[in-house]
Amino acid sequence: MYFKSTTVSGLFDSTQRHFIIPVYQRAYSWETEQLDVFLNDLKEQIQGGNNYFLGNILLETIIKDVEYEVIDGQQRLTTLMIFFRAMISVLASRQKTEEVDIDLQIKAYIYLKAGGNIKLRPVEYDRACFDAVIIDGKSGFEPATPSQVRIKKAKGHFIKELVKLPTDTLLKLFDKLERTDITAIELQNKKDSALMFELQNNRGKDLTNMERLKSYFMYQMYVYSPEEETNINIEYVSNVFKMIYLIINDLNTLTEDNVLNYHCQAYVKGYSYRKIEDIKEVLLASKDKIKWIKDFINELHTSFTNIKKMERSNLSYLKDLRKLTIPGFVYPFVIKGYKYLGSDEESLNQLYHILEIVVFRYRLINSRADLISRLNEILGAFKGDLEKLRMNFKNKFNDAWYWGDFRIKQYLDGYMYNSRVLSYLLWKYENSIQNRGYHIGSVKITDEQIEHISPQTPTNGDAIESGYDTNADRKYEQPFLDEYLNCLGNLMLISPSHNASIGNDPFSDKVESYNDNPLLKQQAEIKTFVDPSTPFKWDMAAIDRRHVRIVDGFAVKKWDFDSINIGEPVLN
Repeated sequence: MYFKSTTVSGLFDSTQRHFIIPVYQRAYSWETEQLDVFLNDLKEQIQGGNNYFLGNILLETIIKDVEYEVIDGQQRLTTLMIFFRAMISVLASRQKTEEVDIDLQIKAYIYLKAGGNIKLRPVEYDRACFDAVIIDGKSGFEPATPSQVRIKKAKGHFIKELVKLPTDTLLKLFDKLERTDITAIELQNKKDSALMFELQNNRGKDLTNMERLKSYFMYQMYVYSPEEETNINIEYVSNVFKMIYLIINDLNTLTEDNVLNYHCQAYVKGYSYRKIEDIKEVLLASKDKIKWIKDFINELHTSFTNIKKMERSNLSYLKDLRKLTIPGFVYPFVIKGYKYLGSDEESLNQLYHILEIVVFRYRLINSRADLISRLNEILGAFKGDLEKLRMNFKNKFNDAWYWGDFRIKQYLDGYMYNSRVLSYLLWKYENSIQNRGYHIGSVKITDEQIEHISPQTPTNGDAIESGYDTNADRKYEQPFLDEYLNCLGNLMLISPSHNASIGNDPFSDKVESYNDNPLLKQQAEIKTFVDPSTPFKWDMAAIDRRHVRIVDGFAVKKWDFDSINIGEPVLN
């Protein structure tokens, strides 16, 4: 281990020295907030005479004085490179109109690229972007990953802020940064790297849980491995995390720590898992710690791989889950599902069907009762048997009452306006009635709204128009307000423009507009619920007929666990 106190200029000022960020490290992650802190700190420093200290960086020596892997400090080094590119670009633009006392070609040679030696090589999947945007200073590169977006955005942000400053201030900033102190700790092998990185973590560095876990496992390999196997075991951990980080950069909906949490809920402590200490507790209780770590990280890699598969899947019930918004408790079931069901899409879709019913009930009821503790036993028992899973959910939900069949019917019969599942339910109802023989082609309504067929009481004091169940004063009686106005039988999907055009119109005008422009079947079928003897009257009896059709004839059956026939083709 070698401690080298130097400056930013001293760190970079070599024609051969370059730094590589290994792919098992995380990609560039700084956002505008961190960039502003960096720049504001630098601005403060030029007001005084003290040297600025950028902190320690940990380097593993690959070739002495030539090639180093960055173990810790990759975010700061990458930001330095981006800042130097932004500064050089802004000053080069100034040189076109004023005299700027700085040799930018030499600065680019020192900090960006010396001949063919690029001074910093980021993780492999970001190098094309980094070379184009930072090393070559191009602006037309189209980023393909979140970290590439951040690299390009960081350069743009620095340029935007630097162009606001006078040239003499830019030169002072450049000089201050070059003379900024930095300590490079050079380590000779993976064993020393694992030990030092774990010590760094214990000093409270702001790392993700995945980074903390990686360094912890590498350190445990250092502690428990036989001397002759230490380096190879540490290398094993770094190689698996290398594969995991390649996947992380492709994820769009979940963070690395999200997936880690869901994996540990699936396999470590169920939903009671909270933090890395829970993993440490299980590891320390194991007899063969080396094997336990290897098994854990291989399973973790599999979970990341399967979450990536999930993100790219378009199975029908998975798309439904996305429309409902997938709560966190679903992902551990998905992780275990992929493990036991493999690539069997029919079985996976049946798993998603079961989970769609679970989530629909959860969203519909919106109870304060603790659902997660009731799911823990079901999650622990799930090993790919979908029929057992279906029955476990059915029995547990009915035993718990809160999300059981009786409670579902109770909620569907009650006040449904503003329900979190209302639009989803009505779209599913629309799909079901179109499948009964009336098909109007591809239907898409942007920002759909909920129409009260019997309109809500006008807020401007006007009376309710004709054709509705009102008293002699054209007002709703309290029983209607309590039981009918906001029930499913009186609620319908409609486009915003259509909704605005009819408002508090008489029912005769409304039903005519529904018939003239039947964008949805549920609009066209309204007339079928009306008593033929009073075709322009939308009363409680008509609402009852429609309500029974939607609730008893459709919703109760659709979101019943008995609607799933495991092993039969999935219909949606």
